[in-house]
Amino acid sequence: MRSVAFSLAALVSAVAPALAGVHEVWWNITYVQDANPDGLFPRQVIGVNGTWPPPPIEVSTNDTLLVHAFNSLDEPMTLHHHGMFFNSTSWMDGAQGVSQCGIPPGQSWDYHVPVNESGQWGTYWIHSHAGGQYVDGLRTSLVLHPPKETHQYDEEFTVILGDWYHDQHHDLLDQFINVATPVALSLSLVRSVRLAASHTLTYCGRTDSALIYFAQNGSYFSPIDGTTPEGGVTSHVGFNENGTLPFVPGRTYRLRIVNTSAFAAFFFWIDGHEMRIIEADGTDVEESPSDLLSLTVAQRYSVLVTARNDTNANWVIHANMDTDMFDTVPDALQPNITSSITYSPDAPLTDLGPIDEYADVDDLSLVPVQVEAMPPATSTIELEVMFDTMQDGTNHAMFNLVTWNMPLVPAVLSELTLGENATAVSAYGPNAFVINHLDVFDIVLKNGDAGKHPFS
Repeated sequence: MRSVAFSLAALVSAVAPALAGVHEVWWNITYVQDANPDGLFPRQVIGVNGTWPPPPIEVSTNDTLLVHAFNSLDEPMTLHHHGMFFNSTSWMDGAQGVSQCGIPPGQSWDYHVPVNESGQWGTYWIHSHAGGQYVDGLRTSLVLHPPKETHQYDEEFTVILGDWYHDQHHDLLDQFINVATPVALSLSLVRSVRLAASHTLTYCGRTDSALIYFAQNGSYFSPIDGTTPEGGVTSHVGFNENGTLPFVPGRTYRLRIVNTSAFAAFFFWIDGHEMRIIEADGTDVEESPSDLLSLTVAQRYSVLVTARNDTNANWVIHANMDTDMFDTVPDALQPNITSSITYSPDAPLTDLGPIDEYADVDDLSLVPVQVEAMPPATSTIELEVMFDTMQDGTNHAMFNLVTWNMPLVPAVLSELTLGENATAVSAYGPNAFVINHLDVFDIVLKNGDAGKHPFS
């Protein structure tokens, strides 16, 4: 009897680590009034449970993430867990018109994100994939923690970057498409068109400002003591110069940096400190020193930063927009923003000023910790992006001279219900591509416009 009891105990002990839990969150997606993160203009945003920014999420890779989303907006909405795998459950991916219908106003949808089955860990983010709702604020960070990290450090922080607009997304879209808007002016307004294969087109006008703020353990950092940010729903979070990261001499920190912009790319660096890249878009890489990070839309990097051994000075964190992406830089825009690292509240702040030259991260030189051979491609898809005025006088972006129009039935639902016709390209509209299961294909992106464009 004793041996049986021992065997059962051993079995439970062996199985327990593999048992998955459920990390549940309840999100009421609402309009939130008087958000003023840049301190320049209070506006309506889209938030969660009456607050903004939406709460950051951190999940163990042993768990499933379950997001109960209730739509209190006056239009359909979705949530897209950017970079996450949904093998065999693609209708949970949250791309309106592609993988699901939007959640109607007054209705709910439960997003099951199979973190424990995905084989993924690292830094991701969540945003709406319906119209331009994430431009209006429905976006936040998502961190997946494995039982044991590849790299060693003492503490971690999440750094959220983003561009910010004072106009509502619908107003910006109306300005762009409007027949009264000359194409040259229109393209100047919307170099910020974010395009991706199988993604909705998101249009946004010239950005009004830039944001940087910090999170840890599912909460945002408060403003620096003694600062007085503008009131309203955003006054509890430290944005830009009102935010800081607390460093202790000699400790090593992991910074998870996420660019949640609609359009703007950023250059990121820290005065007086060295960075070592250890993660790129959810993939652990061997340590790679870098003085400067370049992050386009949706990009994520993790870096290790070892604190200095003295507390004589605090140091500036820089996040500068890549203004080469803009046709013109608006006179009112401050593209270069700062925050800080604090060693002592009594120490002076050291700002070493601008750098001589920007440079992109040579991400092709990064070496994954787990190396997997790239299988040969079986086909190639070529896509060229451009902007033009249609015959009806409206302005649109397009791939291969075709503007994407959202179908009545999302593509994934068509695939699941069309039976033997599911492989017919014509069932999915122009610019559709049908790929066989487990095919490997190259996508060749061509930019037919004069400005830079991010893709994700």
